[in-house]
Formats: sequence, C-alpha cells, structure tokens
Amino acid sequence: MASGPRYQEIAADLRRRLADGEWPVGTTLPGISELQEEYAVAGLNTIRQAQRVLIDDGLLNPVQGRGTFVTALPGPGDPASLKQALGELRAALTHTQAALDRVMRRLD
Repeated sequence: MASGPRYQEIAADLRRRLADGEWPVGTTLPGISELQEEYAVAGLNTIRQAQRVLIDDGLLNPVQGRGTFVTALPGPGDPASLKQALGELRAALTHTQAALDRVMRRLD
C-alpha cells in the first residue's frame, strides 16, 4: 500500500496501539516531545496532526496543561478502521489487477 502523509501513518499506529491496550481508557498518552522522538519526526505539528485525527474520532481528549487522555478505544467496526481496511483492499486490488494485466498481455 502506498504510504500517506507521515501524520496519518502515526495516527494509524497510535490507533493500533490503543486497540492493543497499550493505553487504557483514562490514561494519558505520552507527551508530544516523547512521541516526536519515538516516531523520529522533527516537527511538533506532525504529532499534533496525528493526535488531531484521533481527537476527531473521539478517541482522545486533550486537556490544557494536563495532557492528552484516552477517552475511548477503537473497535473493529469504527469508521477509521474501516477506512484503513478499505484503503488496503483498494491497494491489493490495484496490485492484483496489474498482475492480471501482465499475464493477459503474455497470453495474447
């Protein structure tokens, strides 16, 4: 699958980590600078954008001066997970179609 913007990759990884139970509901996510180091990104905005995706999905709640709290865990049927699965399926179908086209050209 073609990779998207870095913040989307980070958001997807954070979502996976939430689903795996790394941070239960009510806990705080590591700070932006810690996540920045962990994901090897130079700018704070990349981490902020990744967190914004999860905030918009209702999974995180930032509290000024206290941190970013986990408010919900993603489920297998949540819209973001389904969107990611759809993207992966599209990429696989595109790859399969290209392989089928190559085989068909050889048969002609």
